[in-house]
Amino acid sequence: MIGNRHHENMKPKRHGFIAVCSAIILCAIVYSFIPLIPFWLMAPAGPSDNNQANIKKLESNKGAYFSFIVFGDNHAGLILNDAATLKEIWHMNREDRFRKVPIDFVLSVGDVSLDGEPAHFRAYKKMQKLIKFPVVAAIGNHDPRELFEENCGIREFGFVNRNSYFIIVDNEAGEVTETQFAWLEDRLKEGQHYDNIFIAMHKPPFDPCQQEWYNMDNMPWAYRFRKLCAQYKVRMVFCGHKHMFKHERFDGVDYIVTGGGGMVTEIPESEGGFLHYIRVMVNHDYVTYEVRRVSAPLWEYPAYYFWKEAIYWARNLYGSGYIFGRNTKTEPIRVQNLNDKEYWFYGPRK
Repeated sequence: MIGNRHHENMKPKRHGFIAVCSAIILCAIVYSFIPLIPFWLMAPAGPSDNNQANIKKLESNKGAYFSFIVFGDNHAGLILNDAATLKEIWHMNREDRFRKVPIDFVLSVGDVSLDGEPAHFRAYKKMQKLIKFPVVAAIGNHDPRELFEENCGIREFGFVNRNSYFIIVDNEAGEVTETQFAWLEDRLKEGQHYDNIFIAMHKPPFDPCQQEWYNMDNMPWAYRFRKLCAQYKVRMVFCGHKHMFKHERFDGVDYIVTGGGGMVTEIPESEGGFLHYIRVMVNHDYVTYEVRRVSAPLWEYPAYYFWKEAIYWARNLYGSGYIFGRNTKTEPIRVQNLNDKEYWFYGPRK
């Protein structure tokens, strides 16, 4: 009897503890949603806050010790994306809190809008207004050229910041054309007068995720681009397009895919599918970088991220092949002439 009475007395305490914990979690989830409210009410930056204006702000920078931030694929205009990008911006704006290294600008590698609608660009311009550093943007395949030029300015250009030369390439259509290669080589020649050359563009010239229907390594421009970067000793190439982080090195050139700027990541977190941005440090001809991982706002975990990881966990634990078949059929190659010499080199190699 005494034991039963003691057990009954514990029930209200346990229920009270669960209720308090639930209330705390609910308040935290609601609190993580609050930053969206002033974002919805604020006015966007004007069209004059564009690439031309922002690279002009860098002209007076002196010295060879500085830093800049790179992010991509924020896809403004979807509530999940906007909330995540707002949190990343909060972290970006704190990067200069120690006041030891100047942060000169923020570089976006494209897909600034969700689907190229005017409302999506207005959301992006609000994001740009909240970033306290000048923003320079490349165009992505979700950004219509006319609206991009109206809101972000020129699409393809080179500029100087301190001891480094930056080249922004427009490859939103999925390639670099002959005309662009000629223009790019001229810019690379100009960059030989500086300690470092950095290139930014949307689509990477390699496959950051090989288990994809879209394979950049099948495209001859990508091989040619990598060889050109090696020839002119490019320091780093920044890309997006895939919503993940990936680093590769070809012929001494570092290629970084940084597509975790806010868009919901569909790739497993363990394989690079996490929200993030990059901070790059330049000290004369010495360059290094750090990946800043940013957790999604708390409310997005029950809405999306928990379920994404749960699906991958279930798939990896069992695998559909055990249920539906043995996956023993060899599939034919879709792309023709992959090993044709002219396909890769646009004629005989020099």
